[in-house]
Amino acid sequence: MALDLDGAPIKTALYRSYKAAEMAGKPVKITNTGDTPVQAVVSVSGSPVTPEPAASNGFKIERNYFTLDGRPADVSKAKQNDRFAVVLKITEAKPEYGHIIVSDFLPAGLEIDNPHLVSSGDTGTLDWIEDGEEPENTEFRDDRFTAAIDRASDDNSVFTVAYVVRAVSPGKYVLPQAYVEDMYNPSRYGRTGTGSVEVRPAK
Repeated sequence: MALDLDGAPIKTALYRSYKAAEMAGKPVKITNTGDTPVQAVVSVSGSPVTPEPAASNGFKIERNYFTLDGRPADVSKAKQNDRFAVVLKITEAKPEYGHIIVSDFLPAGLEIDNPHLVSSGDTGTLDWIEDGEEPENTEFRDDRFTAAIDRASDDNSVFTVAYVVRAVSPGKYVLPQAYVEDMYNPSRYGRTGTGSVEVRPAK
């Protein structure tokens, strides 16, 4: 292998990472100076300037908030210590075998309240949820809820997972997107849009 990186000869495999500021107005030129073809892989990561819109490509995901007894709730007008059931309803356009991951990112003012309340199959508290699915694995992180679900071609097209959050910190926050994706076929995915949350101080 023989390469040239901006005029400097390279005789081994080349791995480089650059920040955006390092690339501004100064392109990186890599030349294959050897006799055989060389495979190049370029990866780019970053944050979008504007939020991505909701999308459905094989999956549609809807996120709704309810009181713990099943009444619709407006999380944009929450008060400190209010508790909500976050219900994630996923519709698969054509059920097929796959390992599905569902991720719901939390706004800064909310935190997961009780990791044991996951789906309608776990507790009578949320027995009003329809199409509840028991995940193979769940994670309750500081910034997100995730659920792994195995699917088959004869499964119902609609399934639901849920968890409970509590409003903890007063303020106005961005409500991030919720995602669903086939872990081994990322062309099948869905995401919600973004929103807003306001947590008012408890009186």
